[in-house]
Amino acid sequence: MTEHDIITTKIFKSNKEFIAKRTKRIEEAIAFEGGTIENPIKHLISALPNEKEAYFFKPGKEILRRRPNVYDMSPTVGANGISETESWAFEKIWEYLIKISIINQITFKKVLVILYRNCFLIDHQEIEEGKFRYLPSKDLSSYIDKIEFGLKDGFMDKFRTKEIGLLEYLHFIDLLGWNEDVKYHTVRGKPDFKRNGKRVGRVNTILSVISAPLMISNFILDIIHKTEKKGIIDVKLITSTIQMFAKSRGICVLSNGKLLKDLNPYLES
Repeated sequence: MTEHDIITTKIFKSNKEFIAKRTKRIEEAIAFEGGTIENPIKHLISALPNEKEAYFFKPGKEILRRRPNVYDMSPTVGANGISETESWAFEKIWEYLIKISIINQITFKKVLVILYRNCFLIDHQEIEEGKFRYLPSKDLSSYIDKIEFGLKDGFMDKFRTKEIGLLEYLHFIDLLGWNEDVKYHTVRGKPDFKRNGKRVGRVNTILSVISAPLMISNFILDIIHKTEKKGIIDVKLITSTIQMFAKSRGICVLSNGKLLKDLNPYLES
């Protein structure tokens, strides 16, 4: 199997199997025991090969809202009781990807396609009845390791920083999307995909993680290119991003056509 075969993915169309997997994960999360905001209960989701862990703390901070979300959890990745993702918001999530886009555009596209697969549970496996975990195949895991090896040098060379590993990042995004599904598709203690659209929650969240850095990266590339050629910078590339966020209240999801164009040749119709 070639590298191209490992990474290449067809545009995903939601189906009953996808909704069924999300439903099972919501049911599992609802059943997690909750502690208090001072003493939340840890729920281990995945033990990673590098001794890191992906886990939830329950409850999360939304328990403190005026109308508390009793099902909220805190997605966490770390080791030895130390979180590497504490207080991560979209700013940090996007920063990681934008840095990759500056390091190498081809690697950037590959990482976004791996995230796209994560979004739609393509690389998730049922480890026991009703329990689906992010568990890439041996070939894809090796591919992720190879990308991560190159990124370590890239982060240090371009930004003088050590960033979270790619595998840890992917697990964190999986937990983030899972928690969003619980948030938007739980009604009276049970999974419900009728109240909100099926793209709400996991899909819109992870596609926003992908889409915003893509749009910002295009603006950065335009600046670099126009500066070299002494051309006129296309400011609309960034103002359109801002407008999309303003109209959609924080959701930034590119169309399938745009994703196909920007993630070519790794995303196919």
